[in-house]
Amino acid sequence: MSRWRSIRLVARREIIERGRSRGFVLSVAFTTLLVIASMIVPSILFRDDGETMVGVVEPSPAGLVAVLEASGTAIGRTMVIVPYPDDTSADAALAAGEVPLVVRVPADLSTSGEIRFQERVDDTLVHLVTSSVIGLRMSTLLTESGIPPAELVAVQESPTVVTIVDVAERDDSTFLLANIGAVLILVGVFGFGFTVLTGVVEEKQSRVVEVVLATVRARDLLMGKVLGIGILGLVQLLVFVLAALVTASVTGEFGLPTITPGMVILLVIWFVLGYALYATALGFLGALASRMEEASNASTPVTVIAMVSYFVAIFAVTNDPAGLVAQVATYLPVSAPFVVPLRAAFDAIGPIEIVLSMAVTLAGIWVLFTIGARIYAGAVLQSASRMRIRDAWRAAGE
Repeated sequence: MSRWRSIRLVARREIIERGRSRGFVLSVAFTTLLVIASMIVPSILFRDDGETMVGVVEPSPAGLVAVLEASGTAIGRTMVIVPYPDDTSADAALAAGEVPLVVRVPADLSTSGEIRFQERVDDTLVHLVTSSVIGLRMSTLLTESGIPPAELVAVQESPTVVTIVDVAERDDSTFLLANIGAVLILVGVFGFGFTVLTGVVEEKQSRVVEVVLATVRARDLLMGKVLGIGILGLVQLLVFVLAALVTASVTGEFGLPTITPGMVILLVIWFVLGYALYATALGFLGALASRMEEASNASTPVTVIAMVSYFVAIFAVTNDPAGLVAQVATYLPVSAPFVVPLRAAFDAIGPIEIVLSMAVTLAGIWVLFTIGARIYAGAVLQSASRMRIRDAWRAAGE
């Protein structure tokens, strides 16, 4: 049997057996429902249709309604003005909950009037109404003083904001996507990578691996297992993302960022590379253990390295994407999957650097797989206590 056929058969076996298992199906269904619920429930409990009812006691100053509506539009609110003939009817509507606040300003603007709430004061609405009334009084005063309206508009113009050094504006949606990508890579490492680890230990305990190795070489078994679980993991993530996108589209409560195809491709590539690197390490480390408890201890170095790499990307690279730490981490296979997408979001890395980083990471994966395959072959058939890497290496050569 050819090598690639062996790898394909092992991967197919992992996909079919794990994909149709009740635990996997229930896990995907439960997590998908959790994703949908986490987006729908807040939109129901904290729904804000953008409309604010404001009671206005008549007679009110000319232009007050227009100023309130314009101020609301400036902060993304639609101010619905409800006129009341007197204070009594306005207070009754306030007590009945028909409006959250009532504004009473003298028609001649002799005073700033008052803003009435039933119980709790909304500081945002207070600021909005206050600034509207003050602006209306100043405008009326200046107009009555004989200042032309054109000059009044001119003096209200905001200063121009400039920077001494031109800096390319970063697309916040791209940066957000890069952060999400780093989290997904971490999820891939701890989720699907540990599935490889537990799968190796389970097959070793049940001695299924002895039957499989009668027809498949150890290195092909390891590669097929990493490939199959990785495909299954990507499908699982795709289901979650699609569920989130459909929910966001249906509810209309969440804005979807505008992203470039290049950024998506970059994230997918580094997700695959990061998973392949760490899953391979977890796979051969799992072969050293004979029980799940030992497997957890054996995987500690990989867990620590992954967490340190993630925090380097989030803190060091975010603070200085072109700094020395970021540049060094770009060419370290363990940190490159987290670092490169973030640097790309900051426009702090060029295409040549990305390609070189990919090449270095691929080389690191191949070296790790070559070493790990031998360790896996020497340890996976040993049923005694936890083996050391040196002993597994020697056992494979015998």
